[in-house]
Amino acid sequence: MAKDYYQTLGVPRNASDDDIKKAYRKLAMQFHPDRNPGKEEWANEKFKEINEAYGVLGNAAKRQQYDRFGTAGSVGDIFGNAATRTTFEDLMRDFGQSGLGLDFLQSVFGDMLRRSGAGFTVSYGPGGAIRFGNINPDYFFHQTRGPQGKDVHYELTITRAEARKGTTKTLVRKGKRLEVKVPARVKSGNVLKLRGACQATDGYPGDILVTIKTK
Repeated sequence: MAKDYYQTLGVPRNASDDDIKKAYRKLAMQFHPDRNPGKEEWANEKFKEINEAYGVLGNAAKRQQYDRFGTAGSVGDIFGNAATRTTFEDLMRDFGQSGLGLDFLQSVFGDMLRRSGAGFTVSYGPGGAIRFGNINPDYFFHQTRGPQGKDVHYELTITRAEARKGTTKTLVRKGKRLEVKVPARVKSGNVLKLRGACQATDGYPGDILVTIKTK
């Protein structure tokens, strides 16, 4: 039986493109494995299902084909179409802002995209920075690993104007909102220390270190 992608995303068949996008992002946050401890494999499968559905319904041509014939495309379409790929990159930013991990993406997409030649990988580069293959979202905060699992590192990208004048940003980690005050005339590479912030977000002693990047 053909898959009902509308049912997967929980939207009616006459849903607008914006409603479909909102439903996809809401479900993706819901089924992130970090939010389903002990049920990670189930969450990964659900994440695959909603990405497959959005890869079709978020692509105007694929949706038209699906509505007419009842079948169209695959999960790979989410990266091959500009609209769905942009939404996926926005979702990665949401994950980063919420302090949710990204390692699970390798198990969800890695094998399929390598077979297709897309070269998608999730890995940790020098200093623990997250690196993607062909996916290169411009994260608001990039999470990195801290030494011995104590401190937590983030990269914060701001504009040059914000660097000159100073600004305040909000970092969300483990459901906790932290205010990051960026002083005026900050330079790219400067590190802001949120002393003891890990106690509030993770329940153990440690600092959150925010490295400033300008663009």
